[in-house]
Amino acid sequence: MDIFSGVDLVNKAIDATLQRKELISENISNVDTPNYKRKDIDFESVLLKEIQNKGVKGIDLNNLNAEVCTDYQSSSYRMDGNNVDIEVERSEETKVELRYDTLVTRITAQLNRMETILQNLK
Repeated sequence: MDIFSGVDLVNKAIDATLQRKELISENISNVDTPNYKRKDIDFESVLLKEIQNKGVKGIDLNNLNAEVCTDYQSSSYRMDGNNVDIEVERSEETKVELRYDTLVTRITAQLNRMETILQNLK
């Protein structure tokens, strides 16, 4: 694990969070589209599996690729075949925004620490 691995991991999480935000926006945009099925991505499960298999220090960032999946492909609670629940999507959107803000704060703190270390080496 090198000095930038923590930054790289948080950066990968930020990328996945932004991708999830895009999917949630797509779901919200298609709330009234007949037969549209909700899409999502589950980066957390992929990360957890990698940690369980290799430990935190053994994480291979190349293995952290969550795929987009279509939720409830064969189920729908609406007559038009659409399975997007706007309340669920708004709730998920808020969670994603909070996660993004937290990750950005974390990566900023990590970079600030590195900057401080480099300045003290002068």
